[in-house]
Formats: sequence, structure tokens, C-alpha cells
Amino acid sequence: MIALSDIHVGMSVVGADGHPVGRVRSMEGATRLLLEDAPADGDTHYLPTSHIVKITDQVHLDCPAATARTLFDQDLPAGENTT
Repeated sequence: MIALSDIHVGMSVVGADGHPVGRVRSMEGATRLLLEDAPADGDTHYLPTSHIVKITDQVHLDCPAATARTLFDQDLPAGENTT
């Protein structure tokens, strides 16, 4: 069982391939991480927590970094954006 309370601001988020996805800026409830400094574009993005498989000194995802980037900002509530 993953304890989302173990996730802290500034932690690195990595894909299953070990490549960086970004750093945790904040938790948005129990369903989303707000990431900053995403390597793809340096912007801030939401990522669903459902893809987290392990938390160590990093947040590990169940998919490669490139796939994780395709999940950015999906299913945001109406009117919400990442800016």
C-alpha cells in the first residue's frame, strides 16, 4: 500500500525507466501531484497519483517518463489550469 503522506515537496518523480518526470510542488488532494520543472518543458503540470507504485527518496511511477508526460493535466476540474 502506498502512503501518499510520505510524498514531500521537492521530491523527484521518476518514470519506470528511471528518467525524470519533475519535482513535487504540492499534493492536490489524494488524486493528483502538482509537478514543477518538468524536463519536457520546464512548466508546472498535474499528474494522477494512481500511477505511483513506490515512494523512496523519489516518487516512482508505473510507466516510463515519456508516457507519464502524456498524462499531464488530464481530468482537471472545469476552469482549473496549471498556470
